Parts: sequence; C-alpha cells; structure tokens
Amino acid sequence: MELTASHIAYFIAILVILILLLMRKDIILPVIIAIFAIGLLATKDVIKAIQIIYTAILVSGIRLWHIIVIISLIIAMSKALDDIGADVILTKPFIRHLKSPTYSFWVIGLFMMLLSFFMWPAPAVGLIGTVLIIPSLKSGIDKVSLASIVSVFGFGIALSGDFFIQGAPSITAKAAGINTHQLVQNILPIWAVSSVVASVSLYFCVLYTSKHHPPSEYIETKPIHGRPVLFKSYTVSVIAVVLFLIDVLIMILFKIHSSGATALIGGTAIIVLIASAAIQENFLDKTRDYLREGFLNGMRTFAPVIIISAFFLLGETSMAKQVIGPHARGYLVELGTYLSHHIPLNKYTASLLELAMGILTGMSGSGFSGLPLIGALAKTFSSATSLNPGLLSSIGQLAAIWTGGGTLIPWSTAVVSAVIDVDSRKISKRNFIPAVLGLISAYIVTVILL
Repeated sequence: MELTASHIAYFIAILVILILLLMRKDIILPVIIAIFAIGLLATKDVIKAIQIIYTAILVSGIRLWHIIVIISLIIAMSKALDDIGADVILTKPFIRHLKSPTYSFWVIGLFMMLLSFFMWPAPAVGLIGTVLIIPSLKSGIDKVSLASIVSVFGFGIALSGDFFIQGAPSITAKAAGINTHQLVQNILPIWAVSSVVASVSLYFCVLYTSKHHPPSEYIETKPIHGRPVLFKSYTVSVIAVVLFLIDVLIMILFKIHSSGATALIGGTAIIVLIASAAIQENFLDKTRDYLREGFLNGMRTFAPVIIISAFFLLGETSMAKQVIGPHARGYLVELGTYLSHHIPLNKYTASLLELAMGILTGMSGSGFSGLPLIGALAKTFSSATSLNPGLLSSIGQLAAIWTGGGTLIPWSTAVVSAVIDVDSRKISKRNFIPAVLGLISAYIVTVILL
C-alpha cells in the first residue's frame, strides 16, 4: 500500500497533538483543524470537509453516550447521597482502617482491580467513588493520586488482562487464529510482570507525593463527627449498599458484563437517587435537580473528549467510512500496516511493531478498537517468522488497552476524571511513568518468552 496526502496529514496532526500535550497546551482547536484538513484532502470538497467536522463529532458523541449517561447518573446519585449525609455513614467504617497512604493505596487498588475483573472498570469506578473516596483523602492521598490508583488498577491492570469476562482476549484471539484459552495462557506472565512493575512504580510516585505534597492542597472533606444524620438517612444508605452488593452478585451468577453491567449499575443508581430524594422536602424538584446537575457535570467533562475522540476515531476504518464516506480508509490502521511492511521481522522488531500498533490504535481512546488488527498482524508475523502468535498478540493487547482503555492518554481517562473530579490531563501525567515502565517490562518479557 502507498501513503496518501491524508495519511501524511493525519500523522503530522498526531505529532502536533503530542507536542502540544507535552507543552501542556489545549488541543481542541488543532484537533478541529485536523479533522477539516483530512476531510478536505480525502474528499477534495470544501463543503463536505465542513460537514465532516460536524459528522465526526456527532458519531464520536454517539459512541461515547453510554459512558456519559452512566457517569452522569453516578454523579447525580453521589450528590443525592451526600445531601442526606449518607457519605458520612458509608465512609465511616473505612476511616479507622485507611489511616496511611500505603494501606489506602493497596486496599483501594486491589479492590478496584477485583471489581473491574467481574464488572469492568466503568461501573466499578462508580462504586469506588461512592464508598472509598473520602476515607482515602482523609488518609493523606491527594485527589490526582487517587484517580491514578483507580485508573491504573481498573482500566490498566484489570482491563488489559480481562481474564474473567474475556472480552479483550476473545477479540484478539479470534483475529490471531488461536483459541482464547491459549491467548490467556500466553498473556498471563507478560500481564503479571507489567502489572507488578506499573503498580509498584505508581506506589512510589504516590508515596513521594503524599510525603511532599503541601497539606493545604489536600482536598478538604466534611467532618465525620458533629454532623446530624437521621435514621431515614441510615436506611437509604443501607439500601444503597445492599442494592449494589446484589448487583455484583447478579453479575457474577448470571455472567452479566460490559454494557449489561453498566445498565444494571445505572438503573440501581437511579433507584438510590430517587430514594435519597424521597426523604427530603420537595423531593420531586430534588430528583430533577440532581439529574440535571449530574448530566451538566457529565457533559462538562466529556465535551472536549467527544471532539478529541472524533479525530482519533478517524484512524479506524469503520469510523472513517461512517464519517467521510465508503472510500475512506482507517488512517491509524494503515499507518501501522505500512510500518510493518517496511521493517525486517524478527522477535525484536515483531514485538516492537505489535507494541507500537497497540499504542497507535489505543490513541483513539478505545482500547478495544485496534484488537482485531493486533491479532491479525500477530497471525501475519507468526506465519512469516514462526513466532508464537499468542505472545505477539499479547503485547499488542496490553499496549492498546493501557493506552486507550483509560490510563495513558487524557481523553481516555474521562470516566475517572468525572467521578473523582480531577483534570484528565493530570491523571495521564501521573500515570505516564508507571504505564510506560509497565509496557517496557511487557516488551522485555515478550522478547524473552519468544
């Protein structure tokens, strides 16, 4: 294949965006200009290029809408629980246990990881947010560190392996021409080493921050004592905990995951919100106000993400065809394929190409969108070099999900950013060293095993 002017423009746009991110500048305007330029080069029509800006943003918003809804509902429910004093009731049992940054780090991280294994990170982060955020802040962990813990253990470690739900391994394995069990066996040692490296390096980053962070910059939380809490607030708090525990049990027993798990958590959040509003005065108005505030906060967080995602989703073939037209090509996908055809293959370069392809496709903000390509490339590399396709696709899967699943790039961390109320760029910056070290260690282990 040959690169077109659109491919070159897309590649230049990525470089500009990365440079601006390193300079800590906003990238919304460059992204919009890039969408227009690529549309113009692809169609040779100014009017269509202008229309493509709108269509790309619209399609991106549709793809993200289910995440926006669940996060908005979780925020609305959290506000309702906070107003009746349920935050005091729910977090008080944890206050006496989470007394140090070290203990809080591992308890919250492992708890998030376990929940994410069974229900995926997006709904899990809502449960973490309503129960453990205040105690962790009281223990001396700042908000950015807390968001990093949740994203690394949930959206990085748990989602990159996905051993229980097996959504990611099944997609990758199918494209690689192997069975899911074989891929899981191959990815396990690579995942284990990268997870340990990432979590330990993040631990030292958090520990350093907790020791050197000025106390005035810690988030102030409401006092646990001296705040009147009514019996009906206790009742709603107990109901909320029981309902979410039932949700987890139902997910495990009936193997409900992905969108099904999100819908179950979202419906439960609405029920808890209504129960919280019902014990207050003007509960009809309160219900409306909580939902409005939740969606306003959700849209405030996701508005820039929708636009940024619109550009990177043009890297996918299906998205590009949907936005530009049937003749369009997936620019990220084809850039990766072009590189793979022009570099000599051995276990070092094949593993490096899989790693690079995972990072490139992950930049769309979806860790899963590039998995079919990663599996297909692993199959191609394997046939050309006799290397294990399971090991090759493993490093690509880890790279794609760590990059785009919700850990490494700012526009993928919007879920955690919305729930914990932290700038997504700060989360990505804190995650950068642990994630990169984890991926480097994954590459080394892959090369050794090959």
